[in-house]
Amino acid sequence: MPYAQVNDANLYYEDTGGDKPAVLFTHGIFFSSAMFAPQFEALKSQYRCIGLDWRGQGKSEVTLGGYDVDNLARDCMALMTHLGQDQFHWVGLSIGGVAGIRMAAEWPTRIRSLFAIGAAADGEPYEKLTKYETLFDKILNEGFESIRDQMAPIIFGPDFLADESRAALKAQWIDIMCANDRVACCRAAAPILRRRDIRYLLPHVKCPVFVTTGEHDGANGPRRAQMIHEGIAHSQLEIIPRAGHTATIEEPAILNAMLLQFLKKHA
Repeated sequence: MPYAQVNDANLYYEDTGGDKPAVLFTHGIFFSSAMFAPQFEALKSQYRCIGLDWRGQGKSEVTLGGYDVDNLARDCMALMTHLGQDQFHWVGLSIGGVAGIRMAAEWPTRIRSLFAIGAAADGEPYEKLTKYETLFDKILNEGFESIRDQMAPIIFGPDFLADESRAALKAQWIDIMCANDRVACCRAAAPILRRRDIRYLLPHVKCPVFVTTGEHDGANGPRRAQMIHEGIAHSQLEIIPRAGHTATIEEPAILNAMLLQFLKKHA
């Protein structure tokens, strides 16, 4: 299994290899690069797909610190330098999209394009932050199983949750979430939820940008996607019908078509 010692952390990554244009995939909290398996399958014949597991999540090392958005972004840049990728496309879901916005604004010579899914440029409202921190306090003290039913509608949309034909897939991903190291995830969640507002960076993003989110995203929905779109003058916005926060899993066919078309246009 491929690991890279970068930025004082031993990080796990997936890599389809080859000399094709590189695409970095960055996942949402509580999951791993495995959530992009449908996208890897759709893109791997045309692109070198690289997926990073954030520190403390997936198969990466649980570190004492370094979980703030700035450091997560540095982890990504260090990994891509380690892999010899000076320029690459960035696909990010949730906090992965937030980090992508940061890097597209601050490293314009390296990010060729940005595809942001369920991301946010503003900080969390106080009421929402309080609700989340109550959940994470429960995780820390009682484990993930104690908030299983409360997290499901935040992570997934109502159509996916109600679809009996995908009940096994739903259970599989909620089980994956519940298998996380609770201390590591709470350590990671705190600085992510308390991240600073980065709307001031949006006008500085000059690469091609595609902004999308699920129609029923309970974490970072259409209003937040519209905010990013309005802040980046040349960006494209499209909402994914029926999807919640994890469109890569809930509506992979729709998302893959959007992503392939966007990358083909800007590759």
